[in-house]
Amino acid sequence: MSSLKNKKSVDDIWPVSRKRVLIRVDFNVEINDGVIAKSRDQRIRAAIPTIRRITDQGGICILMSHMGRPTGHKHSVLKNDDVKRRRYLNIWKDEKGAGYTVYYSLLSGEIKKKILGWSSVATSAADLSEVEGAGKTDLFASLSNAEKKSLLKRFQNGNHNTTYPHLRQYDGYNMELTLMPVAARLTELLNADTSRPPVDVLFAEDCMNAKEIVASLLPGQVLLLENLRFYSDENSLIESERIIMAQQLASYGDYFVCDAFGTSHRRNSATTVELPAIIGHGCCGYLLKKEIESYVDLLGDTPRPMLAVIGGAKVSDKIILLEHILRKIDTLLIGGAMAYTFLKVAGYEIGDSFNESGQSFIDKYGEKRNIDELAHNFLIKAKACNVQVLLPLDHVCHTSCEATDSPLITETSHIPSGYMGLDIGPRTIELYRKFISQSKSVVWNGPMGVFEIPTYATGSFSIAKEMGDGTQEGLLSSSIIGGGASADAARMCGHASRVCHVSTSGAASLDLLEGKVLPGIDALDDLNNIDF
Repeated sequence: MSSLKNKKSVDDIWPVSRKRVLIRVDFNVEINDGVIAKSRDQRIRAAIPTIRRITDQGGICILMSHMGRPTGHKHSVLKNDDVKRRRYLNIWKDEKGAGYTVYYSLLSGEIKKKILGWSSVATSAADLSEVEGAGKTDLFASLSNAEKKSLLKRFQNGNHNTTYPHLRQYDGYNMELTLMPVAARLTELLNADTSRPPVDVLFAEDCMNAKEIVASLLPGQVLLLENLRFYSDENSLIESERIIMAQQLASYGDYFVCDAFGTSHRRNSATTVELPAIIGHGCCGYLLKKEIESYVDLLGDTPRPMLAVIGGAKVSDKIILLEHILRKIDTLLIGGAMAYTFLKVAGYEIGDSFNESGQSFIDKYGEKRNIDELAHNFLIKAKACNVQVLLPLDHVCHTSCEATDSPLITETSHIPSGYMGLDIGPRTIELYRKFISQSKSVVWNGPMGVFEIPTYATGSFSIAKEMGDGTQEGLLSSSIIGGGASADAARMCGHASRVCHVSTSGAASLDLLEGKVLPGIDALDDLNNIDF
């Protein structure tokens, strides 16, 4: 079903003492006001065993990660212009990576001048031309962070988001994208066990100009490089740009370890694809090793019967996965908003529920695909493969997607007009739990409802609990939660630690389940290759 193979791990690196080990980690965590909440540091904690494996043996760790999606700068532009390079770095540092100035720089000259007209430097800005290079961005950069934030807030409140769709809008300009707070949290976590030797964590403010600090590192120390995506070369579509960045980073180390499952599905990545090729080898850290082993087992000779629980919003996002796993599973439980598309195609009333019925999309081959036909044909294929497909028998509904103390619980699969389905109902939960308890292997990808709102969390929480109970009681040989929202739901209700494996990436796990080759894993050395 899959070409996924086990890979060499950090345990295969020898000798480690006094060697510099480059480790690609995924520290893309939520930061607010320079602080990482303890409930949001799982990705940092997950990397600790791999880091300790190196430092405990006298090795040197050089950690590389991205954070968010900043508009980075090309290394080729900055490498020979030290003044401009330092200016950009200082802007990122002074703004704590929030990117106020980068955001501003993407605006048109007319809008830039308008914003400056609201500022404390309006008089100085009055004589500046609207053409590029007149000095408007430099003047904006000189303002205090508080004023920058206030000005951009005023601009966004003017509802310009649709006018300027190229601006990054994941949290406006309030996202903090520097890894400095991560270095602080990593120091705390590595030194939490006072019975172990202390670990020094250093920070390099420029990932592409860290040779001096790398050369000064001592055995047992850890260096975290600043956000890789402050340079656009990291995920550039131009291979030569990625290679140049990878060559620079490769010069820092002797070995390469990848422990970032969350970026392994990206083909355009200097650090996960080009770097191991340049350094001449690559192995996985303990986190990535667990991901690979779990999916090799799942996609191999998994104990039967095998069941898949698939939820989420869109059939168009999961249709490749659904078609691919038919060859592997015995039972399929469908929930989430995608269930309403299947129900409507099957002739049920779904009220005002979100659905894709009547829509189409362009697939990766450029062909137009009708979603009703896809859903209908899928059910036919499932029957031909002897796979039992279960759709919700009842629903938890409301007139809008918001909390309520009195949701409507339908008696059948039909949803009345004026209501939308927001979770699977109690009869469906009991049915789905029964099928999970009768299975030997279960994989779950996609929530059953809007679990972030307590009123509609019971379905997802019940799936997580049943998988946890089955695993702990020895009834389930394999239980995997495929990252993303499913993992969030399992953690929220306290059952994530009770299943065999919770993936650290929804997107990467989805690609694996669809049978795709993940470039970041494929670039690493197979387990049966010669030792380093």
